[in-house]
Amino acid sequence: MNIPRGALVLEVGSGNNPNPRSDILVDRYPFHNGQRAGGFRIVVDRPLIAADGYSLPFKDKAFDYVICSHTLEHMEDPKKFVKEIMRVAKAGYIEVPSDVSERIFGWDFHLWYCRLVGKTLVLCKKKEGERLGGFFHRLIADTIWFRRFFEEHEGKFYIKYEWKQNIALRMDTKEPLKADIDALDHAAWQVLKQAKPNPLPDAVFYLAWMKRRIVRKAIKMARIFLWDTQRILLKEKIIERMMGLVVCPICTSDKLVRSGDTISCKKCDTGFPVVGAIPIMLSPAERKRGY
Repeated sequence: MNIPRGALVLEVGSGNNPNPRSDILVDRYPFHNGQRAGGFRIVVDRPLIAADGYSLPFKDKAFDYVICSHTLEHMEDPKKFVKEIMRVAKAGYIEVPSDVSERIFGWDFHLWYCRLVGKTLVLCKKKEGERLGGFFHRLIADTIWFRRFFEEHEGKFYIKYEWKQNIALRMDTKEPLKADIDALDHAAWQVLKQAKPNPLPDAVFYLAWMKRRIVRKAIKMARIFLWDTQRILLKEKIIERMMGLVVCPICTSDKLVRSGDTISCKKCDTGFPVVGAIPIMLSPAERKRGY
């Protein structure tokens, strides 16, 4: 990611693994993690706002850069979502599983096959559900040789798309033909055929992977501890900083005032609760759905 030094960075859909470079986090469900990593809890280690991706509560171009990793494929209306992230940021980064990865791992809650054609993200509506996805998820979790294979061929599994000013997106809402699925499965098999154990590379990879894992875990725990301390001692400053960026998600007015644990819009008279140091910038209807 080519993030300018000193840039203000937003991350949408941060889940349990926010990017270290993000300054402000947004997640629709800050208190549970159903579609992100199962039982792993949402990580809150810096300012976070609960908001809907279709109605981000921020001023136009409030951010220099926005990160959106493994979120687009969940969206029922990707065009509307993409329009929002372009509105609030000047540039950004999108990462999604490739169509080959989707066939191999088979996430039932993903709605789209994704591929990159030239410089255009192309999304195709999914028809079929999970095949052997549970098997391959278990394989990558329990066998070091398959994890090594996965990382060595990461370009086959992930699409990494960086944009500036505009996101080129094309959508095919028609369900894929059987011939298209068969061709995709053939491509997936050509990738999988290369996966096999190899004792020496596996041992070298395991040592490097464990080192990275320990370092990441230590950094994550330290950031969470520091944030928990700041949240208690500097709650007022944290919320005031976020107040300078947000607008009402109902009427887009920036005439917001805070009284205690409520943020109110002076224009439409809608109130938004603050839970801990997390502003819940969701409409009353969205709040009824839970957060």
